[in-house]
Amino acid sequence: MNCQRCKTEASVHLTESIDGRVREVHLCGACARKSGLPLPEEPPELPLDAVVQGLIAAHVGELVGDLARRICPLCGMKFMEFRISGRLGCPNDYLAFDRGLLPLLRRSHDGVTRHVGKVPRRQPTAEAVQSLRLRAQLRDAVAREDYEEAARLRDQLRPKDATR
Repeated sequence: MNCQRCKTEASVHLTESIDGRVREVHLCGACARKSGLPLPEEPPELPLDAVVQGLIAAHVGELVGDLARRICPLCGMKFMEFRISGRLGCPNDYLAFDRGLLPLLRRSHDGVTRHVGKVPRRQPTAEAVQSLRLRAQLRDAVAREDYEEAARLRDQLRPKDATR
């Protein structure tokens, strides 16, 4: 519909009924203001991620909002990636996502969170930790489509004795 005064696109549409006769008025925002019609305030400009985070915190709780922003410093996995895939990226994820994992463990293990199964015989080496960091950087480089950087990182991850 076009504005009945200036022929631009109408954004205010009024319908009134007087003595059984229906009268419609279509005006643009500027012409509606000039004629003295009260208009609603403009909604504030908010980035979409801020709106989504606000909705999550308001309806699900602040803990979930905090967890949604958590990222493992070693492997770069986000908590929400874990929730979608159901798999952790590295052993450090248990520490990085502890606030979100403990309730899951309690539910799935009848209220117990203490581990009674197998334990690794040795702690991760510095080389293993460096490998996890390189893999996270490789994922980032591929996501950014920086293939030269990705190739360099891939070559660093390959064992020294591997040849093609």
